[in-house]
Amino acid sequence: MHRVFDFLRSDDIPRMARRNYGIELRHILLWGMFANLIDGSFSSIVVAKTFHSPLLVPVVWATPMLAHLMSLVWGVVVRGRPKVRTFMVLAVGAVVSAGSIALTPSDWHPWGGWLFAAQVAAARIFMSGLVTVRTSIWKANYPRSHRARIAGRIQALNALLMLLMGMGVSLLFDRHAEYYRVVYPAIAALGVASLLPLRRLRVRGEVRELRARAATGGVPVTIGGRWAELRQGLAESAAILKRDRDFSRYCSAQYLLGSANLMTDPVLTIFLTQSAKLGYFTSYLLMEQIPMLVAVFTMRHWAHLFDRIGVLRFRVINSAYWLASIALAAVSLAIGGTSFVGALTVALVVLALGRLFNGLGRGGGMIAWNLGHLHFAGEHDAELYMGIHVALTGVRGIIMPFVGSTLYNLIGSSALAIAIALSGAAVAAFRRLALTDRRAAQATSAGELPADTAPLDTESS
Repeated sequence: MHRVFDFLRSDDIPRMARRNYGIELRHILLWGMFANLIDGSFSSIVVAKTFHSPLLVPVVWATPMLAHLMSLVWGVVVRGRPKVRTFMVLAVGAVVSAGSIALTPSDWHPWGGWLFAAQVAAARIFMSGLVTVRTSIWKANYPRSHRARIAGRIQALNALLMLLMGMGVSLLFDRHAEYYRVVYPAIAALGVASLLPLRRLRVRGEVRELRARAATGGVPVTIGGRWAELRQGLAESAAILKRDRDFSRYCSAQYLLGSANLMTDPVLTIFLTQSAKLGYFTSYLLMEQIPMLVAVFTMRHWAHLFDRIGVLRFRVINSAYWLASIALAAVSLAIGGTSFVGALTVALVVLALGRLFNGLGRGGGMIAWNLGHLHFAGEHDAELYMGIHVALTGVRGIIMPFVGSTLYNLIGSSALAIAIALSGAAVAAFRRLALTDRRAAQATSAGELPADTAPLDTESS
């Protein structure tokens, strides 16, 4: 039992980090339940079954991803502002957007589905800002040697709460789909309550940083000044991609892997809700509950591995599990498309195995997605690096769900062969990056690397 709840430990965390870590755990206890309802997987099932709009499944998968494009903006907007206060303002925006779903009529076809997609997208826009702010807080508050461990435990608790809430809500919706009118505002209220512990959160070094920024001009107070800073920040982001070639290659590898996953998940949602005609609970069990349960119980091992070997070697191992999950999903859909007796049962069993591998990939992916950019970022540009990384997630997120669903409608399960190829290319790309990084580290330790070519990385282990 101790090992099951290992993510709640704080005795192996540096004393200076324990207070903030405890505050974040109390916040996540309620926030995790709220965040589940605007997750792309759950929302895609709701739009297909509650709002009777299966054609909007790729739209619902894509519209939250559109919010990630805002991360380049968030990276500029939140820089130089009090992080906790900014976090709370953005969180309230997400809560209000999600709570308003209760007012959306389910029989207003097809506009009810479109309005639902827009409300989910609005909530995700605010939440994309939260991701940017949260990783900056983690960088300031938690030492590099323990950062993945701490982030992994926070993410594990969040995932467990999402799992439990998703299970309960999907069973409730199976009884009556119109219960969404009560569920969404109730969960939004929990989201507001989750912000109360954050009033006591402190960000190390922030007062000094804000004073230094104010002494050099600070955050512009005019609208024109803010736009000028935004343009400057976007220019800085473009310069980072041009200057930091290793980070650019890392983003490219992530783009390949993310594209494969974002092609696959909408296809599976369509298959489960339309072809297999499963209910809310069973669809969500396969799409989210099985992977999330596996992720929760493997995240601790992934976090220790991340702290030990660094993000690049970590990504090689982690991506192999994503590749296996997509390959099994392709096999499942191929079997489900045949006409022999029991084909659907066999297909669902294979798909369940694939979702186990998806959970293994997800357990490590949650850590790498939140912390990977810190391997490349300097002391004061973590927000910009995160903004670039999340914005590129948004680019693939608004494209690949439509690519996957369109190809599935045209050529059936063969569409996932493309996803397999993309994820295989990602594994190869991460492996090249890891080998290059290892050679550079060996050359540096041997004194062979010239001073003017020293790596920019301040986070590698």
